[in-house]
Amino acid sequence: MKTPIAADEVESTRSERFLAVALTAFLLVGTVWFYVKVGGWWPLYRDWDQCNDGVMPCKVPGHEAIQIGVRIGFIILLCLIGFGVLYRLRRSGSRFLPLGFALAATGVIMALVFAFHYTFEYADFGPLILSLFGAAATVGVFIAVQRLLARRIPAMRVRKGDCPYCGYPARGEHCEGCGRETIAPCATCDADRRVGSLHCVACGAE
Repeated sequence: MKTPIAADEVESTRSERFLAVALTAFLLVGTVWFYVKVGGWWPLYRDWDQCNDGVMPCKVPGHEAIQIGVRIGFIILLCLIGFGVLYRLRRSGSRFLPLGFALAATGVIMALVFAFHYTFEYADFGPLILSLFGAAATVGVFIAVQRLLARRIPAMRVRKGDCPYCGYPARGEHCEGCGRETIAPCATCDADRRVGSLHCVACGAE
């Protein structure tokens, strides 16, 4: 009987990473199209013949604010979806994790496009708002992923017979790599228990 291998313990292949890059590129085609089309749906200027003097194009009141609002709202939504999907896939150990990275990367790239666009052309507060939001969202997801990994990595290493702290092969009560205890009394029954194991072999307690 073969020992089952958890999907999240298998590293992503080159093909999977390439497909993630390809997905990012195709998503960018659609998102850039939408970003540009917003300018056509709410143009900043009227045609010359629609202005009072008929000589110089005149600005349409409110359209600039609409463009900024729609674009920044679209990018924030894209980032929320991307980071949310990435976290859920990472939490479930899904093999579709590279696709989550592609979706999150699309949101980040579009945020950079927005920032450069409005920084150099309009110097408005949109880039600052997006920068603060993006930084906060990224740090939040990073912290959540680190907490998740702190719970899962030790158990994954124990299943492979390694030290839960450093990943060095465990051969005794102390790790030869970091010197920490790899065997400790169970908090429920005091039986010897591998540190980082999900359940005690003697009493089954978590």
